[in-house]
Amino acid sequence: MPDILKEKFSLGQGKAGVSAILFVQIAAIIGVVVGGPVADLWMRHSQRGRIFTSAIGVLLFLPALFSVGNAGTLTVAVLGLTVFGFGWGLFDCNNMPILCQIARPQWRATGYGIMNLVSISCGGFGDWAFGSLRDHHVPLNLIFGVFAGIALLSAGLILLVRPNPDTTS
Repeated sequence: MPDILKEKFSLGQGKAGVSAILFVQIAAIIGVVVGGPVADLWMRHSQRGRIFTSAIGVLLFLPALFSVGNAGTLTVAVLGLTVFGFGWGLFDCNNMPILCQIARPQWRATGYGIMNLVSISCGGFGDWAFGSLRDHHVPLNLIFGVFAGIALLSAGLILLVRPNPDTTS
């Protein structure tokens, strides 16, 4: 992302790096601080409260990716990245609690390991695909649109998760 911002907005490496990373990380921390309690409160009304909170986080990726891909100004791009970070926080803080709702205790470490494997594999593949598309001169807004479509599919998959009555208290 720093290289994209550097190229798109003619920034120095320092400003591009700070713009691409700092606000995402701050927003992700806020997303975690907000997303955990919101999911816990939602759980008082629905066994799927954490699932819904996580899905909302992923759905926030859609406007974020759209705004970054179509940003005419650095401010719009940074705002999009900030929304992305907040959504990531909502999503990320609920992964293990959701796993605990669907996996028996003796399989939770294995499940979390598999989740991490899939996550880093998708991240690596995503970076490769992004770079490949850039090498083929695909416009940024189209690339970010494709990634937004994948995020939409991911939100749909999250909503398919059903808590296991044997593991939910």
